[in-house]
Amino acid sequence: MSSFFKRAVAGFIATLTLMLLCGIRVATVATDEKLMAAGLNQSKRKVVISQRRGSILDCFGRPITDEILESVTLVFPNEQGPMVLSELLTGDELMTALNKLKNGNAVRVNKAYKKETEGAVSIEIPKRYSGTLTHIIGYTDSSNNGVAGLEKGMNSILKSDNAIIVSYEIDSTGRMLSGAGYSIDYGQTDTFVKLTVDREIQIILENAMSVVESGAAVIIDAENGKIKATVSRPDYDPYNIADALNDEAAPLINRALYSYNVGSVFKPCLAAAAVENGKADYRYNCRGVFEHSGLSFKCHKSSGHSVLDLKSAISQSCNTYFYTLGLELGADAVYKTAGSFRFSKPLDLGGGIISSAGSLPSKEALLASPAALINLSIGQGDLMLSPVAISLMYCAIVNNGKYYMPSIIEGVSKNGVYAPNESLPPTLAINADTAQSLKEYLKNTLKEGTGNAAYIEGISAGGKTGTAQTGWIKDGRNILNGWFCGFYEGMNTNYVIVILKEDVRSGSYDCAPIFKEVTERLNGEGY
Repeated sequence: MSSFFKRAVAGFIATLTLMLLCGIRVATVATDEKLMAAGLNQSKRKVVISQRRGSILDCFGRPITDEILESVTLVFPNEQGPMVLSELLTGDELMTALNKLKNGNAVRVNKAYKKETEGAVSIEIPKRYSGTLTHIIGYTDSSNNGVAGLEKGMNSILKSDNAIIVSYEIDSTGRMLSGAGYSIDYGQTDTFVKLTVDREIQIILENAMSVVESGAAVIIDAENGKIKATVSRPDYDPYNIADALNDEAAPLINRALYSYNVGSVFKPCLAAAAVENGKADYRYNCRGVFEHSGLSFKCHKSSGHSVLDLKSAISQSCNTYFYTLGLELGADAVYKTAGSFRFSKPLDLGGGIISSAGSLPSKEALLASPAALINLSIGQGDLMLSPVAISLMYCAIVNNGKYYMPSIIEGVSKNGVYAPNESLPPTLAINADTAQSLKEYLKNTLKEGTGNAAYIEGISAGGKTGTAQTGWIKDGRNILNGWFCGFYEGMNTNYVIVILKEDVRSGSYDCAPIFKEVTERLNGEGY
């Protein structure tokens, strides 16, 4: 700041202070009649510091919103106010604030002021968003209405007329009365939305997914379908939506609810169909390629896997085994089993959070085209599913065939009355014996198969890798999506964990280590 500007600011402050002092002097020497008239014009001015909304809590009642406090200072239009502003602001920002103060308006500054003075009050107010569970929570507009996520879907519960308000007495000229003080109304509300999410599990998943530029992850309690954590990358700043809207990476998309090509993580569906339809003993000699109707369908291992049964085919993720298994089962059996897991159906998690329907080839299309059935058998072709949708198949496998609809709302409280969310009863997607067999196959995949990068000695877990072709070309190379879908048998319940990463080398290379980190942390924290 130049010496000239410093002198100008000092002169402005001195002038403003002199004006305020003169106003006070005039008031004290005025006639009794004028004093009475001024007294009649005295009133209380209220300044809204922050609008309040109902809180969003985790399953244990711990805050997810309004958790972090930030300091703001309200500078009053009195004789001490200009000096406080000069210590908080500089340059044009200071001049604008001083003019506002001169006109009898208090000035809010988003900084703390530690000194004791009648010229200002510093307040700690809750910051709505802390950067966790961003895509699920969403954001609000300038009118305090929800625009996205739970903020929108639960707006009727979360929206409040309450606000943090600072009140102070003013005279007829709008200046704060000397010595009158101020009062603060923090606008407390007992309204909240309680989620199924466990904040500690959410933090574990967010940390593990920090290495992912674009992708998603979900953790679900397999025994009831409750979402315990969910992450979408890239993240966005709910205080700066304009930048997110202009970002080519599309950070506003919740990728946990978005449909993708799934690849080999679909193969347990074929395995379930095989066990349910008397084909559990099916064996096939993989030579690296399968010919059908003049078309060649390749395995990821060009030299072949030799003779495999269902358990080893899952473990080694052999494509040709599942090509031929799909044809052996037929379109009816494959389509029926896929339907039992509600594939191609939208999934309502509650609170306006809906997982996309994705796509599943129709039974007619599968009957008409053997190639469509062959591609579906390894999770390719027209099949597209969201991370939430595919996770529920693994939940059913872990939970003895019982399929629960997913949920993210535990309950709501309005005006002090708490209403728990009523979960729907499960349906039986597959038989318990089928589920038990598949669970053992998936455990073996971690120990001896393509999921070995996720294996931890002494931790009971299972899973399946997937590397899906997308049809997209970037810089002359095919873009692949990587998956790891698996389960962890915890201390008190069983968790299904799904990891998706866009543009990968493979699901085994890019996603299995993330699954391993999550299960290791869950186990270490006693989950």
